[in-house]
Amino acid sequence: MSMHVHFVRPVLVLAGLLACPSHSFSAEPAPAPFAQAGVAFVEEHCTACHGEKKQKAGLALHKVRDDLALLRARKQWREVVRMVESGEMPPEDEPQPTAEERRAFVASVNAVFSTANGAAPDPGRLTVRRLNRTEYNNTIRDLLHVEFKPAEDFPSDDVGFGFDNIADVLSVSPVLMERYLDAAERIAEEAIPLNPARPPKRTMAGKYCEPANPHVPPDRFRSVNAAEREAILSGPLNTPVRITPDNEFWVRAKLYAEGPADVPVRVALLVSGPKIAHPSPAAELARLDGVALGAVTPAVILKTVEIKARDEKGAQLIEVKITGTAGMERIALAAFKPAPGQAPPTLRVEYLETEGPLDTRTPSNKALMVFTGDKPEREQVREVLTRFVSRAWRRPGTTEEIGRLGAMVDYAVGHNEGWEGGLRRAITAVLASPKFIFRLEPDAEPENPEPHPLDEFQLATRLAYFLWSSAPDETLLQLAWEKKLSANLDAQVRRMLRDPRSAALVDNFALQWLQLGRIAGHSADAKVFAKWEPKLAGAMIEETRRFCAEILRDDRSVLDLLDADFTWVDQRLAELYGLKVPGGFDAGEWKRVSLAGTPRGGLLTQASVLTVTSNPTRTSPVKRGKWVLEQLLGNPPPPALPNVPSLDDSGRKDITGSFRHKLEQHRTDPKCAGCHAKMDAFGFTLENFDGIGQWRDRDETGAPVDASGKLGTGRKLNGVADLRALLRDRKDAFTRCLSEKLLIYALGRGLDYYDEPTLDRLQSALARDNYKFSTLLTEIVKSDPFRLRRGKGQETAVADAAK
Repeated sequence: MSMHVHFVRPVLVLAGLLACPSHSFSAEPAPAPFAQAGVAFVEEHCTACHGEKKQKAGLALHKVRDDLALLRARKQWREVVRMVESGEMPPEDEPQPTAEERRAFVASVNAVFSTANGAAPDPGRLTVRRLNRTEYNNTIRDLLHVEFKPAEDFPSDDVGFGFDNIADVLSVSPVLMERYLDAAERIAEEAIPLNPARPPKRTMAGKYCEPANPHVPPDRFRSVNAAEREAILSGPLNTPVRITPDNEFWVRAKLYAEGPADVPVRVALLVSGPKIAHPSPAAELARLDGVALGAVTPAVILKTVEIKARDEKGAQLIEVKITGTAGMERIALAAFKPAPGQAPPTLRVEYLETEGPLDTRTPSNKALMVFTGDKPEREQVREVLTRFVSRAWRRPGTTEEIGRLGAMVDYAVGHNEGWEGGLRRAITAVLASPKFIFRLEPDAEPENPEPHPLDEFQLATRLAYFLWSSAPDETLLQLAWEKKLSANLDAQVRRMLRDPRSAALVDNFALQWLQLGRIAGHSADAKVFAKWEPKLAGAMIEETRRFCAEILRDDRSVLDLLDADFTWVDQRLAELYGLKVPGGFDAGEWKRVSLAGTPRGGLLTQASVLTVTSNPTRTSPVKRGKWVLEQLLGNPPPPALPNVPSLDDSGRKDITGSFRHKLEQHRTDPKCAGCHAKMDAFGFTLENFDGIGQWRDRDETGAPVDASGKLGTGRKLNGVADLRALLRDRKDAFTRCLSEKLLIYALGRGLDYYDEPTLDRLQSALARDNYKFSTLLTEIVKSDPFRLRRGKGQETAVADAAK
């Protein structure tokens, strides 16, 4: 019997375990099989409202009659167990089961779940996944540092289960294939320019150097003498430059000195700036001369030279090659103070000049062209290809693969395209290959019937695209090469979360989970909401992005997403929220502000969420309530029944009055009551926030806001504070919902009943570690569905069991 069969028939496993004598078993009787005790309980107490004839809240419990059906509906039945155990169901006006009947029912269900948790893991199905547009752009960015986003021209990615990285919906059309090839060619051209640019020169004639004014003589060789008391005549001469850190530059000056040839004239070539790194000692700079010396200190003396030239024809060139460092803003030429009793020399300066950066290669060319310098050119090309393939294909290239790419270069060289043209061909082939476009995970043990680990390179790829939406870096690939990644997952997750690329978790997971992408197309009515403007939508998204990023960066509790007492605002949002921020705002400035003493806190009261769940002219308690159920509690209402007119149908004459009154009338329809009873109360508690997130005490009609609601359980809520308290009470539902969403995003597929044990373990780990965000991420990375693949025949067994 396969391990999977044990999993899909948990009652048999349970029976076998119970049959084995063991001192570890308690004297408490074993739970009765679900097919007996569980089904009997449901038929007696539940099917009148949730059976074949009536299905309140879309719940059909009569269909679950065996262990496999129970496991497939595990998420729904977990809530059923909670309500039966707490006494919320059956309702008070229905016959009540005894305490023993409740206990037996709960025990029969939990026994099935417990047995499934202890069975062999099922990592789930594996679907080949292509890179979505964001992943493609990020991968190219990290591979070659190109400044454009080639995937912007690709067709939009489809969305499944709320995310755009789901394998099943990432199809490949003929148009997309054309765009892949075009992008690969453009990237190769950027990475390997055929005619590299010459280093730029910036030459400043002496007559235009500083100190300057309109009275500087227009001579080709400008005269300066430190004995003069005017800065323009005394010097030192200097000019602004653009010397960037870590790049090589030439610094030059051309000049001669007037006076006797036997009198030594020494000068210094300087680079200066108020914040220059590692300036020359003050005592050394004090040896220089000139009224304007203070304008070019602090400084670094690059070179000291004796000027022997005494006429224009023999003018002397001084030059020095430097590597730029922070704070270099000017170059200058200064004479040293003369020996005692001697007059300062007169310098005649033709120009000051910089040349550089000397390496004019593009960032992508620098990233690509890494090779051993003393090797023959053909071997250098293959070294470049070997390194690039391992990064682009996320695993080492085979000898055959590198050989084919090298032959492509050899062909180009033999046809007068040069090695540059050949490399372009090879790089294009690498980037247009399915091995780059798709995240391929071939099985090294295809005959193994048991679940078994992905190889280390596949694990590195999953990890990088989960946390960074990009390819694995050198560190991950090196650990994979050494087969040490699996043993160092915790450390790597911590390292990767500290990396700026982890912002992808906010941009690509959090904003999609919260469904905030829709705000880009939202158009609030400016006549109703006077503060609305298109730029406000961008600020709303930025607030949520910064808020989530802080919780991730500081490894705070995920529960802070519900009611943290801080947020980030710019001037627009501060005015929208009515917050007085000390010191005000500079243009474009964002500040972290405390929300203590205000009704705001957490995601629910942020303008992005409140706006995206509103209509253009008014709030929508229905949309807001549905959003809370779906995105925070993971318990979405069933879809609306067909042919039921909406509240916004202008042709409806059967409902009148305020919006809330209309909604109450709408809910009297039995077809609508169940769903609305489940979600409207959540939306009503947010009614103090208008359609763009401003606080209000009166609604659009001028009537006082009624922010109260009553849940189907009878619990009453009054305002957003009660809602946040409720969500804290239901933290298990929230953290499970967040875990589900994040696991879907990490795996790139929807979840099934065999993923429930993983979710249970995630829940336990979160509760054990104070709900830290890093705990959730790390436990997902270490989970069975993230690290393992199904064994041979396991997928077929699942499909057969599901029939």
